[in-house]
Amino acid sequence: MINKKLFWELGDIAGGQNDFEGRLELIRKETGQIDEKLKKVDPNMLVTDFAELIIWQEDLEEKINRVIYLPELMESTNQKDGLARLMKTKANDLMLTYNQKIRDFSYWIKGLETEKYARLDDENAKRLFKSVPDMEYGLGYARVAAKHNLKKREEEIIENKSIYGEMAISDLRGLIEADFVYDFGKKKIGSQSEILKYVHSTKSAEREIAYKSLFKEHKKEIDKLFVIYQSVVKNWDYDAKLRGYASPIAMRNFANQVPDEAIEVLLETCRENKNIFQRYFQYKAKQMGLKQLRRFDLYAPNGNRTGKQYDFTQAKEVVLEAFGDFSPNFKEKAVKIFDDNHIDSHNQKNKRSGAFCATVSPQITPYILMNYSETLRDVYTLAHELGHGIHSLYANGHYPSSQQANLPLSETASTFGEMILFEKLFTNEKDVKVKKSMLWEKMSDSYATILRQNYFVLFEIEAHKLISRGARVEEVNKLYLSNLHEQFGRSVSVDPTFQYEWSYVSHIFETPFYCYAYNFGELLSLSLWAKYKNEGKVFIPRLEKILTAGGSRDPVAVLSEVGVDIKSRSFWRSGFEVILAWQNQLERL
Repeated sequence: MINKKLFWELGDIAGGQNDFEGRLELIRKETGQIDEKLKKVDPNMLVTDFAELIIWQEDLEEKINRVIYLPELMESTNQKDGLARLMKTKANDLMLTYNQKIRDFSYWIKGLETEKYARLDDENAKRLFKSVPDMEYGLGYARVAAKHNLKKREEEIIENKSIYGEMAISDLRGLIEADFVYDFGKKKIGSQSEILKYVHSTKSAEREIAYKSLFKEHKKEIDKLFVIYQSVVKNWDYDAKLRGYASPIAMRNFANQVPDEAIEVLLETCRENKNIFQRYFQYKAKQMGLKQLRRFDLYAPNGNRTGKQYDFTQAKEVVLEAFGDFSPNFKEKAVKIFDDNHIDSHNQKNKRSGAFCATVSPQITPYILMNYSETLRDVYTLAHELGHGIHSLYANGHYPSSQQANLPLSETASTFGEMILFEKLFTNEKDVKVKKSMLWEKMSDSYATILRQNYFVLFEIEAHKLISRGARVEEVNKLYLSNLHEQFGRSVSVDPTFQYEWSYVSHIFETPFYCYAYNFGELLSLSLWAKYKNEGKVFIPRLEKILTAGGSRDPVAVLSEVGVDIKSRSFWRSGFEVILAWQNQLERL
């Protein structure tokens, strides 16, 4: 089977090492001119002068984004790339210099006192902000965020600590995992992506070996990984307390521009509906001839699956066809990502695991990283990441600061992309056994995206409390096992080897409390999908309006325009109604 590999072209960001160095020098020069540029800053300044200054700042920050992203993307395909690490250090040094130079202006925007400028009052802030409509919401939110700001010198210290402390620790964890070699019988596997393929194997023994091999490596280094996590937690929690947030997770909520109440309702509604997935696991055990499903068998495929594999060319064709049936605009934007050679498709040595979509600039087509391995699951991943890219392209008419959608909207297009693909494949499929297999895997994927992610966050909330009181690694392991027992109830037996699973979840190290973005986005998209199924094609312009907004508007207000109230339990429950319908249909087939 042909499986052509794609390697992304990073030349659109910067054309090689010499160009990178040239861009650094240009940014240094412009950064040195900041004081001159800010001479006109005054509460009573002309709106034209203010708009010109903001647009200049956006342009400079776009240039900085390029030199930050280039080594990040280089390193993601080779975590041992020494040149990328050197480039990243240079870029981070320059970013620190820029942030120090611009900090007084940032404080002035927020209405805080500075040594250089007279304080910007609310009336003049509104007058000036209106001169840049695309930035008006973001600038206004910055003023709301001012209550969590520290003094200028303190912010500089924290920023340095973050880049050369927390980020370095995160890099260290990546290097530790990059050295893992997994025993798979007589075979040695050198990448996490490769060993994870076997947790979906049709063979029970292979699934068990894969998990035990995966966590055996984490167990060997659990003390090191715990020290890293302990550092992450203590740094995050101290920062949250210093800034006056009500709790560690509240700092994430505020950054995501969602009310604490909405996230509390989301987490508890998911917790309350765990029985839907437990019912699925009980059904799955019965279908497999088991009294009880084992955690090793959580992602076991349906016995009636066709075993069909999709090479990358086939995956591309089926996803683009599905997108085209839904909306020509969706397909056109996905094609652009392929045509611009912005996809790195397959696994290779030292490449980071998983998949992501990176938006560097409104001027640059988004980049997509995958570890494609020919399964239907990978086809859905392609649709998901292309959805992120499509979202960015819809919003590329904004300035850099207002292009990227905030959390409530960030997973909308990606999850919608998966739903478009699933609907097409499921509708066109005539074989009842294959349809059953598709629903089987859809329930499995929904569990992984909704309940699993929800319980990661519930674990984090408790782990942060535990570590703040001085916990040992054994206590964190025990906490995680307890977390698993709650989410599965009696539907799944959990082997003790899974107590080390928390140490393999990259998000809890790199971006604490981020994981609720997935259940938030999935349930939001299911609700929007239900609206689309009810209203038909007339709903598409409404969806496109959401995507085009990017981060330029209040996400809560944008969602309210399509009848979504994220503080409402009934709204979140409506997503579970779609999932329950899948389970009912699965049991009828």
